[in-house]
Amino acid sequence: MNPPNRTAPRRSWLGCAIAAALCLSAIPRVSCHRPVAAFSAAVKSDAASSTSTSDASSSPTAASLGLGKKSTALDVLKTLNNASRLAPYVASGGTAVITGGNSGIGVVSVSTMAAAGMKVVLCSRSVEAGEKVVSGLPEWYRSNVRVQKLDLADLTSVQEAAEEILETEGQIDVLLNNAGVMAIPRRETTAQGFEAQFGTNHIGHHMLTRLLLPSVTRGGRIVTVASEAHRFGQLDFADLNYDDERRRRPYTPWGAYGQSKLANLLFASALDDKLREQGEAKTDGTKSVSLHPGVVGTNLWRYSAPPVVGDLISGLMADKTVEQGAATNVFACLAESSMLEGGEYLNDCVKAKPSEVGRDAGRKMQKKLWETTEELIREAGYSLPDEIV
Repeated sequence: MNPPNRTAPRRSWLGCAIAAALCLSAIPRVSCHRPVAAFSAAVKSDAASSTSTSDASSSPTAASLGLGKKSTALDVLKTLNNASRLAPYVASGGTAVITGGNSGIGVVSVSTMAAAGMKVVLCSRSVEAGEKVVSGLPEWYRSNVRVQKLDLADLTSVQEAAEEILETEGQIDVLLNNAGVMAIPRRETTAQGFEAQFGTNHIGHHMLTRLLLPSVTRGGRIVTVASEAHRFGQLDFADLNYDDERRRRPYTPWGAYGQSKLANLLFASALDDKLREQGEAKTDGTKSVSLHPGVVGTNLWRYSAPPVVGDLISGLMADKTVEQGAATNVFACLAESSMLEGGEYLNDCVKAKPSEVGRDAGRKMQKKLWETTEELIREAGYSLPDEIV
């Protein structure tokens, strides 16, 4: 891993950026009530925080800072900034790579991190869709975002995207594995023949992460969006792709989705273990975590039912807005290292307890998943770095 080599801008600039973002952001569905009051309060709050000294001996939690289920992504950014608990790479204008940045909570994650002054690589299967998001961002931080073509359902695209990111950015500070597909009605496959949900949500992200890891700065962050759906997921290593000719495990939309989300959670935990094994000298506190964003009304529901019915289901089941759904993404990516253990599963910005299978007390399942995934990638004809970092 490469050490960051940047000069931190003045803190007052970041405070002003956050204050302006609270009032001027053009991300979908964001509204700003009483903008003058909000702006004044944000500036006042930031000014007060910048004159106080952070207590290095204490490590506040998200809950103690007032963050929770109803917090928005911008609430998280402002709160961490006011408490002097943003990771160092935020103030230094670090680089964040975000998959699925063209829709849903990905859009809000992109916008919030760009508003914080970070350079953001918005990864999207459709460059046109990504450019549309960028064109809708406020002009004052639009230039912080560039679009990168990435199709996680095709490992050739994953390889090409990783190469372009490394060539263009050189090093990155944050990788947010946010993209995903959910509850595809009938079994479909990726370009390499993997079941579409397992291949896109897990295998594609595993390969992307492995290819980018050597260029993640020391003290960086890898965040993987899992889901509470991991609780009904099962990993059948004899038939991960639901293609056993005996059909002893019939494909179901939600069963396959649950399997992919359980894989996301176990991958994040296994990666953190491997980072710890590298030692502080190589990683300097680089951490991997997973999270549940909440039940959010986004286009992930498009496969659940016909369009009109799907919209109704989404509206009835969603318990968070898109802005609230992105809050844990932003917290996991931008909070200083002391606020995270590493390897944990987050929900509403705080540590949550996974299922018994997800906790994987003996670490046997996550180790087997890691080894199996790497074998599947290599059997498909692709190479991975010999070393983790």
